[in-house]
Amino acid sequence: MKAPESLLAVLLLLSSTSLAQTSPPQGTAPTPPAAPAQQTTPTADSPQPEPAAQPATPSPSPAALTTSPDATAPTPTSATAPTVPAAPSAAPFAPGAKLFLEPMGGFEQFLSEAIVKRKVPVVVVKDGAQADFVLSGAARMKKPGWLTSMVLNTRGGGNISIQDVHTGNVVFACKFARVDQGLADGYIYEGWANNCARHLKKALQPK
Repeated sequence: MKAPESLLAVLLLLSSTSLAQTSPPQGTAPTPPAAPAQQTTPTADSPQPEPAAQPATPSPSPAALTTSPDATAPTPTSATAPTVPAAPSAAPFAPGAKLFLEPMGGFEQFLSEAIVKRKVPVVVVKDGAQADFVLSGAARMKKPGWLTSMVLNTRGGGNISIQDVHTGNVVFACKFARVDQGLADGYIYEGWANNCARHLKKALQPK
């Protein structure tokens, strides 16, 4: 019985020696093996990673996209711009106005003399291009019959008017018809001319 006990003692000694070599030292925790990395497949419910923020690109404003017609249209220069002549200014019908008398069968001569005689404050010019106003009209003589002369005291008549050459407006008008009996035609024309000159001078007086 001694042999088996000796063999058992040897086995126990060997097993204890083997355990002492393989057992970890006391006080040191065993390091667990690293878990293998698992690849996760993103699902619809899982939060998606946010992409890195990129600098915002400023969008062009509508005003910058719209081409202004003024910006593209060529600016006219002084060399290409048409020159518009200035409209002539109308001279007022006042003392010193330049007046041209149109031919009226000789009556304009009586008017010219009456204007000078009565000192009408106008300048009578001989060239219509130099005048600001034009006097025109007509004077006519009429020989009445013996019955008409007994009832009416007239032997004709006429009218004159002054027109602004710039605007075409009539600034003065005068009519005449009454004639005294027994006067020659020249005196009748002179009377009409003096009557018109008197009214014209009154029209030119300051209001």
